[in-house]
Amino acid sequence: MALAGLLAGAPAFAQSAAITASSPATLNQGNLRGATVSVTLTGTTYATSTAAASHFTLTTAVPGLGVYSVGFNSAGTVATLRLHYDGSDFDAAGTIAVTVAAAGTAHNAALTTPTRAVAPARWVNVSTKSVALTEGGGTGSYDVTLESPPTGNVTVTVASDNAAVTRSPATLTFTTQNWNTAQTVTVTPVNDNADAVDELALVTNVASGGGYAASTAASRTVRVTVDDDEQTGTDYDTDDDGLIEISGHAQLNAMRWDLDGNGSSLNSGYAAAFPSAATGMGCPDGGDSNQTPDSCLGYELAANIDLDTDGDGTADSGDAYWRSGNGWDPIGGAAKLSQTPYTATFRGNGHTISNLFMGGTTPLYGSGLFAALGIGARIESLGLLDVNMTAIRNDGGAVAGRATQSTLVGVFAYGRLRYNGNNEDQAGLVGVCWTCRFVASYSAVNVHGDLVAGLAQIVANQRGTVEASYVAGALTGAATAKRGLLLRDGANALTTVVDSYWDRQTTGQTTSTGSPNSDGLTTAELQAPTAARGIYAYWDDYDLDGDGRVDADDDAWHFGQANQYPVLKWAGHSP
Repeated sequence: MALAGLLAGAPAFAQSAAITASSPATLNQGNLRGATVSVTLTGTTYATSTAAASHFTLTTAVPGLGVYSVGFNSAGTVATLRLHYDGSDFDAAGTIAVTVAAAGTAHNAALTTPTRAVAPARWVNVSTKSVALTEGGGTGSYDVTLESPPTGNVTVTVASDNAAVTRSPATLTFTTQNWNTAQTVTVTPVNDNADAVDELALVTNVASGGGYAASTAASRTVRVTVDDDEQTGTDYDTDDDGLIEISGHAQLNAMRWDLDGNGSSLNSGYAAAFPSAATGMGCPDGGDSNQTPDSCLGYELAANIDLDTDGDGTADSGDAYWRSGNGWDPIGGAAKLSQTPYTATFRGNGHTISNLFMGGTTPLYGSGLFAALGIGARIESLGLLDVNMTAIRNDGGAVAGRATQSTLVGVFAYGRLRYNGNNEDQAGLVGVCWTCRFVASYSAVNVHGDLVAGLAQIVANQRGTVEASYVAGALTGAATAKRGLLLRDGANALTTVVDSYWDRQTTGQTTSTGSPNSDGLTTAELQAPTAARGIYAYWDDYDLDGDGRVDADDDAWHFGQANQYPVLKWAGHSP
């Protein structure tokens, strides 16, 4: 969009601008939370000297939508506006535009970018996300409605990806009059009389017509599980989610013999922890018609676990994992630089692991619950309480010593880590990261050592993200390097930090890699909000359960009263 008609001399700022939604690709009511809009600018004067957040104003007909923050690329040619949506309902499409204004050396000018349409939500609603059935035990059902009025008739196509579960009817029809009247889908298990394997069917509900696009953006999926009536042995995946349930410390310890989480191990210690296992540990067949279970996907806690196994309140020789004072042996091995990492899912389900003790003089490269997390590892909804770790070698964190292309969502830790040598890398959650993602996580671990960070140390030239997370533990020790949130190992740490903070007073640190110093706040500033507002205004805008939308299931935080830090609701703790 040329500005020749507005400017009478040298350009004061951008000669052109375009508005695009970089994430997500399409803006609608269902995904406005977490959306960003990018404005591309050209023009030497603007790009190099006068770019500022105050030059951008969002104009919109969409209620409850505004700009939360603005960031620029290194060249100053692209501005990314993070949007905040308060959840207000709207039934008619709206538009957004961004007005850009900058003062040049001789001229003032303004440019309004092209408008971008924002559509009302076009989602299918289902009454439940899961239905549990028993082979030969009858049918189940769920209800379907539309989330917003359609412009005409809408067809919802219902399909099952596993022949072991049938559905009826195959299609539902909604009109402009009955769009919010529930229609029932019945799901029925097929009696195979042939195998002893539980079944899992994903029943999709895809809407099309009447303004609803036939795409995953308009669909909802219901997980239907079927307990097989021929199955023998102990089912260690009773909810058929592909995660083996852990109820005690012996089973937690046995994970070290199944680092890919597929439920297959020839180690006798593994068999002793999971005796008389059903075929495939009870993990279900996902519908490939081979009458065998798919591999399990990892592990999940079914109860809190206390590693102070004798219950006397201290780590000592009476505990199962005392190991002559060395304590817990991190999962994934501890050989120098050669760990076989854990690469599966580990879901805490809001449970905690208490009294993780590590001490002694054994050199460890990788100290924590896990020695190393590998590509694809995902740690979810897990709390570590009363961590007590001391070691003499590199890479220590409450969750893991090292992590590569791994994700932590809803993870927290309390306790202390202490290292007394030089050039060790230690942090509250993960010692050293190669491209990690932290979401809705926090550390209240006191870390003492040489190279210290609140959450993690990031290896040079590695990308990653930290979102909606914070640090409150004390960071002390030698003066080599200490950082409030992240510590960079070498040049060019490329980790992006969003809506994440550290307590300057409790950590004792004023700087952090990958984040401006302004993200270091006082204790009072971090504890003042009692809801998702102020510095936490964006914390309810994350899709934590991965279902493609932000809704009540992603309401993770309890902000308590003034003078309290926020905590994760699923941990059951008071702020």
